[in-house]
Amino acid sequence: MSKTDSGKGMLLTAGFMAFATFAAKALGQVRDSLMAAYFGAGFEADAFMLASKIPTTLFDVVIGGVISASFIPIFNEILTKENKEEASRFANKFITMIVLATVLIALFGIVFARQLVHLMGPNASAETTELAVKLTAIMFPMIIFTGIAFSFVGILQSYGEYNIPSIISLVSNVAIILYYIIFGKRFGVTGLAVTMIIAWSLQVLVQIPSLIKLKFRYRPDFHLRDRHIWSAVLLALPMLVSTWVQPLYTFVNARFASGMEGAYASLEYANRLYLIVTGVFSFVVTNLIFPKLSRANAGDDREEANALVMTSLKAIIIVIAPLMAGIIILAKPITAIIYEHGALESSAVVAHALACYAVGMIFLALNEILSKTFFSMKQSVIPMITAIISMVFNVALVSAIYGLIKNDAVKLTGGLALAAAGGSFVNAVANGIMLLKKCPGIVKRDDIITIVKVLIAAAIMAAAVYPLFKLVYGRYDGLIGNIITCAVCGAAGAAVYAVMVLILKVKEVTGLLPVRNGGGAE
Repeated sequence: MSKTDSGKGMLLTAGFMAFATFAAKALGQVRDSLMAAYFGAGFEADAFMLASKIPTTLFDVVIGGVISASFIPIFNEILTKENKEEASRFANKFITMIVLATVLIALFGIVFARQLVHLMGPNASAETTELAVKLTAIMFPMIIFTGIAFSFVGILQSYGEYNIPSIISLVSNVAIILYYIIFGKRFGVTGLAVTMIIAWSLQVLVQIPSLIKLKFRYRPDFHLRDRHIWSAVLLALPMLVSTWVQPLYTFVNARFASGMEGAYASLEYANRLYLIVTGVFSFVVTNLIFPKLSRANAGDDREEANALVMTSLKAIIIVIAPLMAGIIILAKPITAIIYEHGALESSAVVAHALACYAVGMIFLALNEILSKTFFSMKQSVIPMITAIISMVFNVALVSAIYGLIKNDAVKLTGGLALAAAGGSFVNAVANGIMLLKKCPGIVKRDDIITIVKVLIAAAIMAAAVYPLFKLVYGRYDGLIGNIITCAVCGAAGAAVYAVMVLILKVKEVTGLLPVRNGGGAE
């Protein structure tokens, strides 16, 4: 296959992944909107948000992100240096290890559900606590399916199958939305908790046909005293710490917000919306390049690896920079459109938190790529150290903020979100500095020029959109008014940004335009 055909294939794959990821995130937002409509930001919403976060946070803290991050480099190394059969044997042993670990975590969570709820939300009301304990025990088994699903994703991506892994969240979100449509509030948040388990099991089932097509069959293998398993464990241990950043932010925010009813639910609504935008693009880029980076590093192709990293970093900045500015400006109408339905009458607290979260959007996205870069090189100690630095910074900042504004719900949620953004900034900067030391010369003069041009274009866009927002926002009441505000400002912002990247000649964008025979853009 020619490089052109390969490039087109990669572009099509990236396009499908972006579409599928966006669709999944959009449905996730529909799911959260239904949650807000049915349960608002009262004690039931707080209890469910708290209970659903406990299993996922514990999963993330114990093994979460290390599944794919430690599995993919070792699996690709075996494929490159040994053979497919040996890689399959490693995969069976790895998945068996993950199943055993998640079963133990689930049993621990069920037995100690009350203690975990008190740890996560020490200031929650008695009513919220009792409901959260019940829901936590119900939802803990879903992490078993999560562990298996993540492992299957690693296998499929290593073989170049990206489409199916990109739709697994789509499937689970559809299942939850169907629950709302069919049953509504009939079974309350308890029924919703049971549905979560079913939805997560579907993430496993939807991948099985593709695994069969690749002639992979999972067969439990308990012979875990294996050199490849040992390599994965050694790689995973420091990597595990580096994946604690987002779970720690969740844990810290839950503890500090739990004493004020509705504060934690508002934070979660804002955080999920914020992660949708960041997640769509960072998920596509990191999941597309990580197996390729792992193969390039396994084959000692430093030039190819460096090119993949810089292309990914620039792509993220080009896309996220204007979105970040737009969300900060349009946080109020965006949250009103999505959340102000049914039980949630005002989204002012959510909007403030979203704008504060968005300050760290570009750094969160960059950090996803930087961390995966080190993982692909089997340099997991570096992101571990930078993660610890950012976590210490976050805890210190949250503690300082809480002491000043603990009695104001709006300021508190905004402060906690801003602290998370600050942690993302510190983490990304520290990882960037370490990458420059580890790979001298990876950033070229042209790369710096591109990044500066993009930031200038985004700043000019923001400067143009903000006065327009002040002029349009509030002119029309209700949902229609908010939609008009977002549409007008969004269209104007996109137009200004597009014009600026063309005027500034950002070649990563202009290079995508069709050219005349004479060489000029059409």
